[in-house]
Amino acid sequence: MDEQKVTRASPEWLIGLGIMAVVGLGYFAGAWLGVTQTVSPDGKAIIWPPNAVALAALLLLPVRRWAWVVPAVMAAEIAADLPTFPLWAAVSFGMVNLFEVFLAASLIRWFTGPRFDFDSLARGGYFLLFGPLLAAGLAALFGAGVYRGLLGEEGGYFAHWQMWWFGDALGLLLLTPLLVILIRQHRGLLQGWSGKRLLEMAALLLLLAAMATVLLTTGRAEDGGHPLALVLLLPPVLWAAARFGVVGAALLVAVVAATAIVWMVHVSWPMYGVDPEGAILAMQEFLAVTAITGIGVGLLMREIESQRMRLRLFERAMKAINDAVIITDARRRDNPIIWVNDTFEKLFGYPREEVLGRNCRFLQNDESEQEGVREVREALRREEPVQTLVRNYRRDGEPLWIQLSLAPVCDAHKRVTHYVGVQRDLTEIKRAEEELERRVAERTAALQEANQRLERIASTDPLTGIANRWYFLEVAERELRRRAANENPVSLLMLDLDHFKRVNDTWGHPVGDRVLHGLADTLRDSLRPLDLSGRFGGEEFLVLLPGAGTEEACEIAERLRRAVAAMAIEHEGETIRVTVSIGVASSDGQQDIDELIESADNALYRAKRAGRDRVVANS
Repeated sequence: MDEQKVTRASPEWLIGLGIMAVVGLGYFAGAWLGVTQTVSPDGKAIIWPPNAVALAALLLLPVRRWAWVVPAVMAAEIAADLPTFPLWAAVSFGMVNLFEVFLAASLIRWFTGPRFDFDSLARGGYFLLFGPLLAAGLAALFGAGVYRGLLGEEGGYFAHWQMWWFGDALGLLLLTPLLVILIRQHRGLLQGWSGKRLLEMAALLLLLAAMATVLLTTGRAEDGGHPLALVLLLPPVLWAAARFGVVGAALLVAVVAATAIVWMVHVSWPMYGVDPEGAILAMQEFLAVTAITGIGVGLLMREIESQRMRLRLFERAMKAINDAVIITDARRRDNPIIWVNDTFEKLFGYPREEVLGRNCRFLQNDESEQEGVREVREALRREEPVQTLVRNYRRDGEPLWIQLSLAPVCDAHKRVTHYVGVQRDLTEIKRAEEELERRVAERTAALQEANQRLERIASTDPLTGIANRWYFLEVAERELRRRAANENPVSLLMLDLDHFKRVNDTWGHPVGDRVLHGLADTLRDSLRPLDLSGRFGGEEFLVLLPGAGTEEACEIAERLRRAVAAMAIEHEGETIRVTVSIGVASSDGQQDIDELIESADNALYRAKRAGRDRVVANS
């Protein structure tokens, strides 16, 4: 047996330590940048990056591992703040920041699902609403209180709240999308970035850096600059969003922000001839608008491309499908056809140009009262899907059996705008079913005929064609029980050909068979429709007379006797005549068929002894 290598999962505590190390270092780096590189000379922070790191971690990690983020953030916050702030303030800042990122992550994940990514406008909108706007604004309420406690009465509460909110919100806007996208989509980004695209991005970055440097250098009030000149940086950002998607827009927005912040903090201060607080506010607003616009356009372009891809896939699938597909516009009069696939043209023989703009009813050749067509009309009236069978016609008039599946398409307001119809050709299947039904009907008829033939064979005497002994006894017994229950009379005749042995000895058995057959024919011709005749054996015959008493039975027996006597069999120029003796027995309601036969046999015996060719009733 070969050895199998088993890969054991890392223990949870080791994964947790790795999360703490990565998040802690990232948070500390962001805090260090925020404190040392983004604070104006008068001590006001333009952007606060570490919360973006913490929020990105919470959006990327499963919820069960969020707890590892707490000690990492607290440790990094205290380490970054202690050189500047007292311990209680550092702890307070850490708690406020944790509140902010946990609130934002919880709300975002609640509304977008367990695996968050910047892959749609809706998810981008939830991030903007619950992160920079809501969570950062609420956290700023507590952060402003901490600043008031540090600075006493210096500075208004609203000013501190605004500073905290804008700094945190800007950090989340600029860095969280970039971090999430790079981690979530790094494989796809590496595969999709060719050398040409990298050169284009590098050129775009250089152009943007050059434009930002020129605008910031000439943007001072004494140089005749104006704050609105920074708007000229938006086109490169939008270009990046259109060409490289969200990651391109986020990267260029980060470059714009880094350039603007570095210039403001380390090169030219104050900008635009305004006070430092106003300059910071203007810069934050510009960067926020740039980030929202760039990332929003990137998400929009991604969604448009995704929609285009879905449409291309849909159209390709509709063209490749073996069923005929039509789309109609329910918003226009008479619900005209606006699209058909290639299979429709092949199936019905109509070119696409001849079909567009017409209602589907032309396919029925005025057979509008089909059951399937009525079902379609009712479904259209109710704006409901339907599946039914209709008979449509090709352009050359050939009928087709179609399984039609019709489904409404609704807009965002639940209004039906289109119908999609899928038509599957069942003509061959229908023909096969009809052929099968025809063959089954033929086989059934043949089987019934065979059964009837077998039944006749089983119940008929092969020589005479009347009931054989078995069948006669079965029917007679049943009739006796029924007549006894209704107290109706039943009589039985037993017939025996006189001197039949002499016929066989004189003329041979074939002639004797002709005599037996003639007797059976005479019985059929002379009896009532409800009477039953049967061959009992040899030259003996039985006749059941339902509803006939002794007197009527004797009359019928006498008529039979005369008919047999008048019967003539021609053979080789000779005429053969025979007579018959008949015994009559009537049921008293207590006898079974065997007893009745015995009684008739006794009467027949007496008729034979009395000289034959006569009728005798058993008293």
